[in-house]
Amino acid sequence: MKYRLIGEQYLKDIQKRRNQIIDAVVNRYLENAEPVSSAYVCDHSGLGLSPASIRTIMKDLEEEGFLVQPHTSAGRVPTVKCYRYYVRYLMPNIDLDESDIAAVRNKISEYMLLEHDADIFMNHVASALSEVTDLIGVVMSPVFKQAVFDRIEIVPISAASRYIIIISLKSGVVKTINITVDHLIPRRKVEETARLLTARLSGLTVCEIKNSIGERLQGVSGGDRSLLDVILTRSDVIFGFSEDSRVHLAGLSRLLSHSDFAGTADNSLRLAALFEHKIEIAEAINNSIPNIDDVSIHIGGSGSWGNYPPLSLVSTVYRSGNMDGAIAVIGPARIHYPRLSAIVKYTALMTSSFFSS
Repeated sequence: MKYRLIGEQYLKDIQKRRNQIIDAVVNRYLENAEPVSSAYVCDHSGLGLSPASIRTIMKDLEEEGFLVQPHTSAGRVPTVKCYRYYVRYLMPNIDLDESDIAAVRNKISEYMLLEHDADIFMNHVASALSEVTDLIGVVMSPVFKQAVFDRIEIVPISAASRYIIIISLKSGVVKTINITVDHLIPRRKVEETARLLTARLSGLTVCEIKNSIGERLQGVSGGDRSLLDVILTRSDVIFGFSEDSRVHLAGLSRLLSHSDFAGTADNSLRLAALFEHKIEIAEAINNSIPNIDDVSIHIGGSGSWGNYPPLSLVSTVYRSGNMDGAIAVIGPARIHYPRLSAIVKYTALMTSSFFSS
C-alpha cells in the first residue's frame, strides 16, 4: 500500500511538472510568438529543475505531439493539441480588464440607443467585437424556424404594382422581399391585406407558418385576393430564413494582418473563402455551442479550420426571448484564450440586454 501511494504521488509530481512547463510555454508564446527555450522555462516555471531536466521533459512533450521545434537550434512552440490541453485543463478564469469592459460597453451601448433593427444591431456588435479583439467578430441570430412572427407590412414601391413585403419577428429580426402583382391594388386594400395576415399569423413560429399558411388563409374574406395568392405562392421564400443570413461577420482584414497568416497568398485566399461561406461558420458554431453562461473553445479541425495555420473559435450564447443566438470570435490558434473568453461572455450579456429591452 505504501509503495502504491508513493507511486501515485510520483506520477502526480510528473504531471504537475509537465503542466507547469506547458503553461509556461503557451503563455510565453501567446505573448511574443517566438519559440520558447528551455532556459526561459527553467527561469519562469517555478519548478526548480535544472535546464537539462527541463529539456528532457520538453523533448518528451515534443514526442507526444504537444510541442514542436521549428528549427534545430530553436526553442519549442505549442501545437493544436497543446492549445486544446491548455484550454481544457490549465486556462485560468480571469476578470475582464476595465479597459476591455469600457471598450465593449461604449461601442455597443451607442448602437443600443440608436438601432431598433436587430439585423443592423447585430452587424454593429460583430464590428465592435472585431475592433476590440482585432479578430473576426461573429454574431448569429437565433434559429429562425423557432422565431415567433410579429407582423407583416406591405409597402408599394412604384406605380407598376410592385411591393415590398416586410416580415418582423418577435426577436427583432426584420426581413424584406420584393414581389410583383399583375395589377395595381388600392392602398386601402394593401393595408387591409397586411392587417388580415398579421391577425391570422401573429404568435406563430416561422416553421408553423410555412407548414400551415395555406390552411390558415383558406376561405378568408377581405384584403386583396391576388395579393394573398402571390404571398401564398411565395411563402417558402417570404418566410424562409437561410442559415447564412443568420451570420453577421466583421474583421477579415484585421485577421489577415496577423503575423500568423503572413507569408503566402494561399492563407489569405482560404480565409477569404471561409468568410464568404457563412454556412460553414454557422455549422462550426452550432457544433460547438455551449450551454448558456459557458464559453466554448474550438481549435483546429477538418477543412478550413485545420488548414495551416489552424483557426480557433471562441463562442458563447445570448438570449433573445425564449431563443438562443451566438457570439463568437475567429482567430489563429495563437490567441489569448482567457481574455477572449471574458470579452465574448461580456458581449453576450450586452446583446441579451438589447433584446430584453
